Amino acid sequence: MTKWKICAIKLAMVRFFVIAGEASGDLHASFLIREIKEILPESEFYGIGGTRMQSQGAELICDIKKISVVGFLEAFMKITEMKRIFRKTIKRMRKLKPDALILVDFPGFNLRLAASARLLGIKVFYYVTPQVWAWGRWRLRSLYKNVDYALVIFPFEESMLSAYGIRSFFVGHPILDEMKLTRGKEKFCSDHNLNPQKPIVALLPGSRGNEIRRLLPIMLKVAERIRKKKGDVQFILPTISDIAGNFLLKDGRVKIVYGETSDGINSANAAIAASGTVTLETALLRIPTVIIYKLSLLSYIIVRVLIKLPYIGLVNIVRGKKVVPEFIQFSINVDKISEKILKILDGGQYVSRIKEELEKVKEILGKKGASRNAAKIIIEKTKDSCQGADHEP
Repeated sequence: MTKWKICAIKLAMVRFFVIAGEASGDLHASFLIREIKEILPESEFYGIGGTRMQSQGAELICDIKKISVVGFLEAFMKITEMKRIFRKTIKRMRKLKPDALILVDFPGFNLRLAASARLLGIKVFYYVTPQVWAWGRWRLRSLYKNVDYALVIFPFEESMLSAYGIRSFFVGHPILDEMKLTRGKEKFCSDHNLNPQKPIVALLPGSRGNEIRRLLPIMLKVAERIRKKKGDVQFILPTISDIAGNFLLKDGRVKIVYGETSDGINSANAAIAASGTVTLETALLRIPTVIIYKLSLLSYIIVRVLIKLPYIGLVNIVRGKKVVPEFIQFSINVDKISEKILKILDGGQYVSRIKEELEKVKEILGKKGASRNAAKIIIEKTKDSCQGADHEP
């Protein structure tokens, strides 16, 4: 059998290794796997992820709960476990000999893995690349040396990485694919015993355990302060994490909603959100938001030294100006945060201006299709490498 025939057969059974280190990456990866499988139904997937990757048929060698952390100190405390999982991952890749490695965010782990994959002769794709435009520009060298193709989610990332010699493609932002509205506000409120005529505030403390433990208690204090000034406000917590439920046992006045994040946000008049991808979701749904964030003291000091951007919230970074308020670390003040939310709930010109800016953020992010675009590039480039090895007639 000629090499090109062997290659054609192999392409129908492409084996991918996928690494996602946190809940958002698990979600992005699951959509990507689904799109690849639609084009290549016989493809196989292995790697690190969570329940969403598993639901698409991926065989996991490690669950993200073991490695998902926020902050330098937190990562350092897990370094022994991370090294063990890293060695296990390399061993499994040697055994399975995947056709391609797909990395999703999680740069501290993934860039090291990319270097090892390169030594093993495995083609490397990076989907949702490190935010080198915010900090960590030293990672550009690692991306250049060890990543074959970068699939970026912001338009400005393509030109920045390409200028450094990294083969880059702007595929769009995955949140546009993942954000799913199943019903309007009236139906959502009816389903969850909420009054659609009264104001609703969504609490969005993130998906990782240490994020929730730091931020949700602050949000609950803000909620209590708001109730004292405006008694008819309703609070919801749309989440995919069980961790938040432990805090809410003491506060039955916050309605916890599992697995309906987009519907929950869409039904809110305002939101208090952890800095992260969820702020883009609130922007796309034009929900005025107050961003808060808090790290361990050591992690915060390191971040302040490394990050040179004037904002931390993605919605403000994408727009290039402060669209929504930010309260970070020592600036977190329960009274001031509650005042901002109350101002939003009062409506008027303040809210109108915010919504106008959020509409512009939506325009910058572009159209749906990131997962499909990324899948096509991965399959095409994997196919090219296979066919490129053929030198026989």
